[in-house]
Amino acid sequence: MRKIIPFAAFCVFAPTLGWALTAAVPSGAKTQITTHYRVNSQCRPSRVEIKVVAAPANGTVTSEQKDIVVPPLNGKGETQQCAGKTVAGVAVFYQSKTGFAGKDSFRYLRFNPNDTNDRFNVEIGYDVTVRK
Repeated sequence: MRKIIPFAAFCVFAPTLGWALTAAVPSGAKTQITTHYRVNSQCRPSRVEIKVVAAPANGTVTSEQKDIVVPPLNGKGETQQCAGKTVAGVAVFYQSKTGFAGKDSFRYLRFNPNDTNDRFNVEIGYDVTVRK
């Protein structure tokens, strides 16, 4: 006699992480983790938004509009044509629960709502060390 064993297969599709980064922050303090901006060839900013896709277990992640001065070099060490110009961007903040110390993590989507093909529309993850 043959036994029939039920089997189910599930496919899970997850967005590829663009960056996995780390940060160290003080416990309970709202701390800026990073900033994002996008400019075109005429140094005009394109809108950038942040959407939290995996909230931290021991704190909160928020974002706020912020004016950002374009640095002389990008993350790859290349000269930026808009260096020194102030452009509209967004800052990302993390704040742990009061008294929490240890490891936490979160993920968010950095995207340009006006350009679905923006090469910087990417999911970013952070591992955070919270210190008292």
